[in-house]
Amino acid sequence: MPPRPRSRTETRQLVTIAGIELELVERRVKRLSLRVSPPDGRVRLTVPHGTPGSLIRSTVAERAAWIARHQQRFRALPQPHAARYETGETHYYAGEPYRLELRPGAPRRVTLEGRRLVMGVGPACDAAARERRLERWYRERLQESLPPLVERWAARLEVPVPHVGVKRMKTRWGSCNPRAARVWFALALARRRPELVAYIVVHEVAHLLVPDHGPRFKALMSRHVPRWRELDAELDAWPLWAPLPAGADLRAP
Repeated sequence: MPPRPRSRTETRQLVTIAGIELELVERRVKRLSLRVSPPDGRVRLTVPHGTPGSLIRSTVAERAAWIARHQQRFRALPQPHAARYETGETHYYAGEPYRLELRPGAPRRVTLEGRRLVMGVGPACDAAARERRLERWYRERLQESLPPLVERWAARLEVPVPHVGVKRMKTRWGSCNPRAARVWFALALARRRPELVAYIVVHEVAHLLVPDHGPRFKALMSRHVPRWRELDAELDAWPLWAPLPAGADLRAP
């Protein structure tokens, strides 16, 4: 497949190297970066412009076993359910299941009523629009709950309060840019229970002090969140991309 230009400084193509199909991305970067992404184990190799083909091939061949392990792990995890955002579906908020109820003619917003997520809809509100409406509600909830948590932990860790953002993420629960004093959190956190959200807040704010995941960072986490390894394992058991935990059914009983 010939390179497909994405911008003046980037090209992409699908290639097969050492029996592994991957997306090869050439862009303005300083070093090679290899990533296996959930949920299906897609492989992407990002390289600087002009990287020799021999180096690309050797990199993939040397990491073939690593790639296979990650693909196997991702494929063994629960795969995403296809939500249609219809009455009767189960959707999670703050770690708890709620039955979605579409209410024609009601105000076009999402509200919690007991164990129901009630969404007002109009006649032209299709599945894509309903998904956007629910995601907007999730985003608003996180935008309310995250800043006070971040402020509290910034004070405890004695760092300046960073800017807080929420966005869709495919592979990470959060990210931190210490230079810009900015932390981002995955929209999917709105579905997870509050203790897990708080753990991710501590994790990202701690990166303002320690940018890597080395021994100093782990010691910092152990001091402030002694159960962080258990919480990390719980997040792994319900993957970022899955709207429901393993074994759960979209249809309410």
